[in-house]
Amino acid sequence: MKSFFLSTIICILCIPLFAQNSAGNSVTTTVYKDFQPALITLTNGKSITQEKANVFLKNGSLVYKHKKFTMQADMSKIQTVKFSDRTYLRIDTLLAYVVDTIDSNKLLCATLIDINTYKTQLLNNRQITNLELGVHVNVTSTDNSADEDKLYPLINYFFYEIDGKIIKVHERAIIRMLSKEKRRQFKIILQSPDFDWGNTDYLIKILKLLTT
Repeated sequence: MKSFFLSTIICILCIPLFAQNSAGNSVTTTVYKDFQPALITLTNGKSITQEKANVFLKNGSLVYKHKKFTMQADMSKIQTVKFSDRTYLRIDTLLAYVVDTIDSNKLLCATLIDINTYKTQLLNNRQITNLELGVHVNVTSTDNSADEDKLYPLINYFFYEIDGKIIKVHERAIIRMLSKEKRRQFKIILQSPDFDWGNTDYLIKILKLLTT
């Protein structure tokens, strides 16, 4: 059975700091415990149906069942993936799902395993050395069954798609896109007592500023 390994050097470590928040825990390394039917739209415009597909929380890639193997898709050929409960768009090499839409503009979220937190939990919960830590972090398959004794902490990363362009939900990137008056409104949102970069209600308010 083919396995996909967690690495301490993965795409989330290469993403500059921006809007993100804890997304709870998962007992599997895929979004869905059981693989689901999905409609996949390719970059050439063609659509295919995959009966057993999933999203790998290691790196946000699409994985699917082929006979007895779990395969990782060629992400460069994927445009969107639609499951029964949500639609994913490809951003570079990872899939981010559509949280909400204003006209044709979108708030997107990519959920990944928080490797740094996972490593810290292992060190806190087990008497293992730094040399052993790499073994514990690396050996994880997309085919693992749910195991509540092995919890993977998750983290959300947010993006906007505006007029077909992807931007990270980051204060500096947003300010550059706003007029002087809208910057004032933006600052008011940021100063709200319960404002949080992981609060999608506030992120939608900011999207409205960017698109109106």
